[in-house]
Amino acid sequence: MTRRGGKCPLTAKENHSEQPAASYVLHYYPSPNSLKVIILLKELELDWEGRYVDLAAGDQLTSEFAAMNPNCKVPVLESSIGEVLFESGAILEFLAERFDRFMGANDHERWQCKQWLYWQMSALGPIAGQAHHFRKFAPEHVPYAIRRYTDESHRLYGVLNERLSQSPWLCGSYSVADMAVWPWLVHADWQGQRVSEFPALADWYQAMQSRSAVAAAWRSYPTREIPPEDYGILLNQRANATNPSE
Repeated sequence: MTRRGGKCPLTAKENHSEQPAASYVLHYYPSPNSLKVIILLKELELDWEGRYVDLAAGDQLTSEFAAMNPNCKVPVLESSIGEVLFESGAILEFLAERFDRFMGANDHERWQCKQWLYWQMSALGPIAGQAHHFRKFAPEHVPYAIRRYTDESHRLYGVLNERLSQSPWLCGSYSVADMAVWPWLVHADWQGQRVSEFPALADWYQAMQSRSAVAAAWRSYPTREIPPEDYGILLNQRANATNPSE
């Protein structure tokens, strides 16, 4: 996390107790990682606005955006008290800790929440994302890659199903871990999967859809599929992407 102006950031609890109530700006694009943050903002009923970042047009490659996130990806969260955060998992954890909600009802659940949140960030998200790419967006048909990421997605759905056969929510009580996972399953068909194949997972998926904040987040989610002719900027970046003249 950075704070504009170069001041040393306060801790989340210090900010929450000593600063006036913050409002937030979410820089987003229609993606699972943006949707998970929108769900939490809705759950917390915070004062926020969304600013659309057109990835196909290269909005994320400007020097202004790179100053907020050197990785030039969405989402990015700004607060009215000068904080700037990137990486969706970090944003979820930051907001949940600031408002002391959705990180588990006790210490055991808190660490369960962290485990499943990090599992989503390190396993489900990257694998499902590669399945999306090779099954739907890649300009070349690559059978090995399609099989590899489709099968691994299926395995990860099985991991979720096993966990959810033991607990109604991933950490025991509803948490940011659930908010992080659900957006990736919305596009199960892009991964060659069927949620209905996994009974406990299907029950949890329906419970997520039934939450008013999740439903509101989905209604406000501007789903857009990028046409193939616009893939160039989005999918073909190198180290000098923010300096195209080099």
